[in-house]
Amino acid sequence: MKRNRRSLRSTLAMAACLGLSLAAGPALADNDVGCGLGTQFMEGKEGLVSHVLASCTNAYTFQSVSLTFNMFGCDSTGKVTADAQLRKFAAANMDQLARDVARGEGETLAAFAHLLQVPVEQQGAFGAFTQAHFVDLFPNQSVDSNQMIDAFYRLLDAPRVEG
Repeated sequence: MKRNRRSLRSTLAMAACLGLSLAAGPALADNDVGCGLGTQFMEGKEGLVSHVLASCTNAYTFQSVSLTFNMFGCDSTGKVTADAQLRKFAAANMDQLARDVARGEGETLAAFAHLLQVPVEQQGAFGAFTQAHFVDLFPNQSVDSNQMIDAFYRLLDAPRVEG
């Protein structure tokens, strides 16, 4: 009886994890799934299924323990990068960001500049710069946020933002 309950709970938890990953995956896609046993197990593999399996395995094998004890590729001395925050913001606000870049101003562009650590007094010039390079940043309607940010870094010929 207890064994069946535990099995049912595990199955439901795995199904929920898979369902959430499939539903939120395209909207919240990140460059990786973090560190942990799942990441080590799925290293070098591509695609949604591999990312979901790595993510779920990391979650079910106590990623926090891996971080605490620096196991399975985890490094607890690291920091959440500003680049990752920038990419998440751009992915969630891509349409409005494109509109603001086309105009050279706007709340979304100002927030993007803030994440890039552009001083407030230089945001006007930043807006003009992005507007002048709109075609480089958004060469077509299918450009994704990572492509846009990579193009932005190439325009600046600068390394990724540190934070």
